[in-house]
Amino acid sequence: MQVVATKLLIPPDRPGTVTRTRLLRLLDVVPAHPVTLVTAPAGFGKTTLVSAWLRDFAGRAAWLTLDEDDDVPGRFLEHLATALAASRTLLDSGTASTPAVMTELVNELVGAERVLVLDDVNVLAEPENLDALTFLVEHCPPGVHLVLLGRTEPDLPLARWRGRGLLAEVGATQLRFTPDEAAGLLTAVAGREVDVDTVGELNRRAEGWAAALQLLGIGLRDGTAAAPSVRLRPGNRYVLDYLAEEVVGRQPADVREFLLRTSVLETLTPSLCDAVTGRSDSDRVIRDLERANLFLTPVDDAGEWHRYHGLFADYLRGELAADVAVECHARAARWFSAEGMPAETIRHAVPGHELGLAVATVREQAEDQVRRGELATLLSWLNRLPEDEVRAHPDLAGFKGWLLYLAGRADEAEAYAAIADAGMGPAAPVLDRAMLRTFQAYLALTHGRPADAAGLATAALDLLGDSTSFFRAAALGVLGQARRLTGDRRGAIEVLRQAVRLGERSGNPLSALEATGYLAPLLYVQGRLREAILLCRDALRAHGGAPMAGLAEVPLGTLLYERDELVEARTHLVDGIARCEQLGTTSYTLLGLRTLARLHHASGRVDAGFEALLAARRQADAAEDYRRARLVVATIAELHLRSGNSAAAEQALAEITRDQPSSSDYEQLTRARLLIARGSPTAALDVLGVIEDRARAEGRDGSLVAILVVSALARRGEPARELLARAVEIAAPDGYRRTFLDEGPALVPLVKDVRATVPEFVTDLLSRSRGAPAGPARGSELRTVEGVGVVETLTETQRRILGLIATGMSNRQVADKLFITVGTTKWHLNQIFGRLQARNRTEAVARARELNLL
Repeated sequence: MQVVATKLLIPPDRPGTVTRTRLLRLLDVVPAHPVTLVTAPAGFGKTTLVSAWLRDFAGRAAWLTLDEDDDVPGRFLEHLATALAASRTLLDSGTASTPAVMTELVNELVGAERVLVLDDVNVLAEPENLDALTFLVEHCPPGVHLVLLGRTEPDLPLARWRGRGLLAEVGATQLRFTPDEAAGLLTAVAGREVDVDTVGELNRRAEGWAAALQLLGIGLRDGTAAAPSVRLRPGNRYVLDYLAEEVVGRQPADVREFLLRTSVLETLTPSLCDAVTGRSDSDRVIRDLERANLFLTPVDDAGEWHRYHGLFADYLRGELAADVAVECHARAARWFSAEGMPAETIRHAVPGHELGLAVATVREQAEDQVRRGELATLLSWLNRLPEDEVRAHPDLAGFKGWLLYLAGRADEAEAYAAIADAGMGPAAPVLDRAMLRTFQAYLALTHGRPADAAGLATAALDLLGDSTSFFRAAALGVLGQARRLTGDRRGAIEVLRQAVRLGERSGNPLSALEATGYLAPLLYVQGRLREAILLCRDALRAHGGAPMAGLAEVPLGTLLYERDELVEARTHLVDGIARCEQLGTTSYTLLGLRTLARLHHASGRVDAGFEALLAARRQADAAEDYRRARLVVATIAELHLRSGNSAAAEQALAEITRDQPSSSDYEQLTRARLLIARGSPTAALDVLGVIEDRARAEGRDGSLVAILVVSALARRGEPARELLARAVEIAAPDGYRRTFLDEGPALVPLVKDVRATVPEFVTDLLSRSRGAPAGPARGSELRTVEGVGVVETLTETQRRILGLIATGMSNRQVADKLFITVGTTKWHLNQIFGRLQARNRTEAVARARELNLL
């Protein structure tokens, strides 16, 4: 969701602002701490003080004003990244609040010199957003500093930060006006000198509260003042009512009416105010109010948009008659609708009793919001509508249920599906019925009923015909999934290719990416790993900037993990998981977390691997996605086996053996590995035989590689060598590697025995294996070159890169040729230069020829 530009502007200087030198000096310590917290009740001048300090700050500064609508998982991160001018990739991963996204954001900020101010940080209450902010503070690069402004202390680990010296603080005590500062403020507001005794009395009564002093200054200017008996305490509503009444009560009737009617608006602009008040001179009134210092503040440098001081607006809204407030909200809703601003339209239409306009706006925008991946925004709009209104419209109930399903709230989703189904008869619009059938197909998949899902998806497709609707592509996607789960993998691939083409042709990136995410793993198990990687890369080239790009990034990270390209795999997994969490797609998040856990373990970070799986299990349980929950448990068992703890693996698998038997190859492979570890190879072979027959019948060569590898571990002698040789023959062309490497040292002797099958591939496997003995393997050979010294030779990938460079290819051309990123290409080049002791590409090619590597 695009960030409103005015939220990112540092509030401009206002005439009559008092310079508070002592406080500006307090803020000068900001660069010495990762975070500075400025807290005080409303009206204490927090924003005025910090914005004044920033205007004299020599370094780079950014500002973000928060409101309650920003406290949505994902949206806060997007706003944060925008304010920090993060890269486009980070921006589009959005702004859901996860350590994964924050890690990338922190990495991008390394070396930056920047101050970021978050105003009204107290509105943040979502745990994900608070966790994200905590992560940023606790991992803040040295040159980046946060200034947090709030009416109350945010729910952050402030005590820990104080103990670690991370936190500087400015509170209400420091912000209270001194007599000299009060004299300056009162003089500026009253427009004349105020004698010392009056200043002292008023400041004593106001207790240094800036808002009260400003109101009292207006009273002095207009010939009124607060009664001496009234004590002016911050946040005292009675004091505010009294003072504001004195100020508002002295305005002309038409100005009072303007103030009251426009108080329903968060921000004001003349044409909007004309619409709400029925006037035609709002531009002049706003300028007069600003000159009169009546708590009206510009929010942009051009002075086109303004807002009332929060306390003043609260008072005005409290004085506005309920029926007039309804009318004003309705007028505002119609203005925003005419201006094409749906979020604001809905925000005012509901309190304006314009429910028809609100419903029409949701309906009009729904499919476009889905296409663009703004699922959280659409759900927030539906949440604004009265519940009875949603339940009264089957299409809205269906939409809300579908969005709740994607967000992992299965119980609520089922309830809305039932409401929609009961209310949506055969006369309902075709698109609404197709949407509901597609949603019900997703639910059927979740409950392990792929045949029912296929029927529902087919019904949706029959309704839609040749439509280019989002739901046609979505129905094709879920039909492909259902066919896969019923064993019709070739049919699944055909349907999913249709879904990708339809999504691309109809300008529907969400459907195209979702279908790509389903199709890529299917190609992988068919033995077409290289094609699957290319498919994902093409999708990301076309839609990498879209918020829903995680639907292709997670599968790509999984495929690259199989190729043992761990650095790039991790990048895509981390980014993809974050984007999928923001989008609310639990299935892809779980796949990403499972693969990330295996990657962590392969990289020696065993605890991090199990932490990822615990997070995955919580999400699967919360979403009641039983099929994927089983896969998470099986992955937990696999990591226990890889750690040498077969007892823990057995306990994990026991949790899911009580359920119905699984047809999942992955779960059965894990069970077979456990049986081998427990000394029961014959029983393991019985399990493996069933899935091997199925894989051969379905032409799943990719699955067959893993089955043959584990079968080889269960056998001895020549049968084991034959099985492994066949696995190597299938794996080598597309580079299936982790299937071998993840079996650990036990497989190394067998791999060495089949070196002659595909010598270069097996040598590469041995060079990558932790269990490979040091020796003269081609990938790690040391040679002495006259005049240079000892030179380490290159891996298979590095030799291929060098050969392409020798033909004159650029880094981009090499990357496209080998299906790797430009960054990975550069990393390999640096390795090549180091190993060959070359300073550039020309020297590297020459030395490689000298060593007969080309």
